[in-house]
Amino acid sequence: MGKKAKLKKIRREKKGEVKGSDPNNFVGELGKQGYQFEHIQRSPDVPERKVEPQV
Repeated sequence: MGKKAKLKKIRREKKGEVKGSDPNNFVGELGKQGYQFEHIQRSPDVPERKVEPQV
């Protein structure tokens, strides 16, 4: 069996496996990885009026 055939076989076997993570618990999984969602930094608001540059 060649190298590509082995990789193809492994991919097919992995495709049938079910992951242990719950797709509805996405935020919880990211929290375990170290991301914090309580302190999200927002971008500043874009001014509605045109600001002329100062020279």
